[in-house]
Amino acid sequence: MNYNKILVGKVIHKRVFPIQHKLDYNVFAVMIDCDNLHDTLKKSKIFSYNKFNLFSIFDKDHGDDVSIGTFLEKIRDNVVTRKPVKRFSMIAYPRILGYVFNPITVYIGFNENDLIEVMVYEVNNTFGQRVIYVIPVNDNYKKTIYQKCEKKLFISPFNGDSGIYSFQITDSDGIFNMGINLQVDNKPILKASFTSKKVNLSDKELIRSLKRNAFLTFKVILAIHLEAIKLFFKGLRLKKKPLAPKSQIFYFSETNN
Repeated sequence: MNYNKILVGKVIHKRVFPIQHKLDYNVFAVMIDCDNLHDTLKKSKIFSYNKFNLFSIFDKDHGDDVSIGTFLEKIRDNVVTRKPVKRFSMIAYPRILGYVFNPITVYIGFNENDLIEVMVYEVNNTFGQRVIYVIPVNDNYKKTIYQKCEKKLFISPFNGDSGIYSFQITDSDGIFNMGINLQVDNKPILKASFTSKKVNLSDKELIRSLKRNAFLTFKVILAIHLEAIKLFFKGLRLKKKPLAPKSQIFYFSETNN
């Protein structure tokens, strides 16, 4: 089975309190089988692992200061799931000509029947800090996975570092959709979503996706900072960034589903 895909879709951010604000932009990400990451990418002329190329994935952009494979083995050894995790898929923006910023990278842990056992949400802020949320999945999920956890990282200078995240994940043969909502003191603050269609990963499809989104990395970074400027002029004021380690891993129980 071909587990390697390109996810072509759209990101939407909606701020709903204390002021309303919205932005959306077209993007593409890659969904790659992490257990065969090196073998998969060495077949491509334009997509490399830990080497400069038109597209690339680097260990140093992800995980916990080790290789992606070693990082996921650590997760596998420490998380409690109903059935053993047999493989992980990784969803991320690739580097393009050496540049990338991933606000969130998602790892999906599947059992031997290709059912999801655990979700790993790797969240980065623009200050070089990273928090990784590891949440097992209930065995009674159907089409969509619902999870929640306490926010552990300062992301936006308008939000502070407290709140509750809720995640909604839909992964099927043809689509991958993700929703993330933030609540603070039981009030909805922010709603974000990524909706996408899957196409098989190939050099041809990568070039096609790049033509549609030639400045993917700069689009993501620019959108973050433009939103901040607009929110400031709408009256939202900055909050002080707390100190935090470069990387932290938090394990949650399936009761957070």
